[in-house]
Amino acid sequence: MTTRCVTLCLVGLTSLLAAAPSSASAENGGWVEGTLLVAWSTPEAGVAAPSLTAASLALDDGRRLDLGLDADDLAGLGGPGAVAGARVRVLLPSGGGGSPVRPLALEPLAGGGFPDASGSYPYVSLMCAFPDVALPSEGLSYFQGMYANVMPGLDHYWRAQSYDMVDVVGSTAAGWFTLPHNRSHYTDMISGNNYSVMLGALYDDCTGVASGSVNLPSYVGINLMFNETFGPYAWGGWGGVTWEPPWGWRNVAVIGHEMGHAFGLPHSNNADGDSDPYDNPWDVMSNSWGYALSDQTYGTVGKHTISYHKDILGWIPAARKTTVSTAGYRTFDIDHLTLAGTANLHLVRVVIPGSSRFYTVEVRDRTGYDGNLPGFAVILHEVDPGRQEPAWLVDLVDPANGADAGAMWLPGECFDDAANQILICVDSVTAEGYRVEIGYGEWSLLFDDGFENGTTSAWSSTAP
Repeated sequence: MTTRCVTLCLVGLTSLLAAAPSSASAENGGWVEGTLLVAWSTPEAGVAAPSLTAASLALDDGRRLDLGLDADDLAGLGGPGAVAGARVRVLLPSGGGGSPVRPLALEPLAGGGFPDASGSYPYVSLMCAFPDVALPSEGLSYFQGMYANVMPGLDHYWRAQSYDMVDVVGSTAAGWFTLPHNRSHYTDMISGNNYSVMLGALYDDCTGVASGSVNLPSYVGINLMFNETFGPYAWGGWGGVTWEPPWGWRNVAVIGHEMGHAFGLPHSNNADGDSDPYDNPWDVMSNSWGYALSDQTYGTVGKHTISYHKDILGWIPAARKTTVSTAGYRTFDIDHLTLAGTANLHLVRVVIPGSSRFYTVEVRDRTGYDGNLPGFAVILHEVDPGRQEPAWLVDLVDPANGADAGAMWLPGECFDDAANQILICVDSVTAEGYRVEIGYGEWSLLFDDGFENGTTSAWSSTAP
C-alpha cells in the first residue's frame, strides 16, 4: 500500500513546523494565515475531567502560534473535526495578547475535516523522559512490539478497524531520550483549561532531542511517550500526533483512541446531556475503557469505532451503505460492524427531514475487538455534524447508561421518531446480523402501533 496523509500528516507537519520549531509572537497583530492544528483530550479511567480541545496555528514560515480557542469556538465553525487541518486566517490582537493568544476572528480558507484514509501510515514512538522522574521498567522492545500485526498490536488493530484499508507497516520506536526540562517546567504552562502551550512545548522538545537519531519526516505520525503524567489527560490530534502518559501507553485502547484523534476523529457521546463525552460504551472514541478486552502485556484493548466514524474516513464503500431520505417502507440486512468482506450493509443513514442531522443504524456483535461489548444488537446514533461530538447514542430508556436494553434494539423492538415520521424496527436475526425495517414519511404511520410483528411482548420507544 502507498503512504497517504490524513488531514495533515507528519510528512507535511514536520516541514510546516521546521527542523527546530518555535512558538510565534503575536506582537504586531493583524491577519495571519496558516494550518489549524487541533488536539483532543482523554482522561484516565475513573478520573472526572472535562472534555477539552487545544488549538494551534502552523504558520507558513515554520513557526507555531498557540491559540486560546476552546471547543465552543470551534463548534461555531462546524465543529473541531470539520476544521482540524483546515487552512485558516486569524485576526490577532495588537500588542501581543499573551500566550496562548486569543484571536479576534478566525475564518476557514479551505476545507479540513475528514479525508479518506487508506494506505500505510508508519508511526514512530518517541520515548521521552522528564529528567527528574525515574525511567519505567518498559524499554524499547515494549514500544516496538506495540505495532505488531497480531492482536492486539496496532497494525492488526487498524487493519481490523478499516477492513484492511489502513496499516501501520514500517512503524517503530526510539528512546529513551532525556527532555531538556523537569516535568514542572511543562505543567506550569497550563493556563486554566488551555493546554496548547504545554502540548507544543512537549512536541518541540521531544522531537528536538530525538531528531539527531530519528528521521522524523519519513513517518506519517508520531506517538510521544512520556515517563510521567503531564496533567490528567492523554491527547491526540494535529493530523498525526499523540501525547501519552504512562497510563496511556500501558493501555493500547488509549493509543487507539488518540490515534483516532490523529486521524481527525472527534469523540462520540451518549445522550444524557452532561459534559462528559467519554460514556458511549460502543465506541473506542468515547468510552475506550469500558466493555473492552484486556491483554496481559498491553492492558485495555481498543474496541471498534462506530459506523459514522468509519464512513467519514472512507472505510465503508458505497455497496455496504445506503441512505433513506424519501417516503417508503424498506427492508435491509445489516451485518455486524467487525465483519470484513460482507455482501450486506454495514450502515444505514436515515435523514431527519429539514435538517443536516440523521440517524445511523448499525449492528454490533461480541466478536474480535468487540468481544466484550454489552451484547449483540442493532445500535442507533443521532448525528449532528456541527456538534462538538457529532454522534450521540440513542437510548430512550436510560440515556446515561448506554449499555442497557434501551440502547440495544432487538427483534420486535422499534424506534419511533413520530415527529419526523421515522420508524426503525428490528425484524429478525440473520446469519451475521439483523434484518431491519424502516418506514419513512407517511409510511411510518402505518406501523405506529408499537407491536408491528404481532407480539405483545415486544415494545417500541418514542423519541421525545
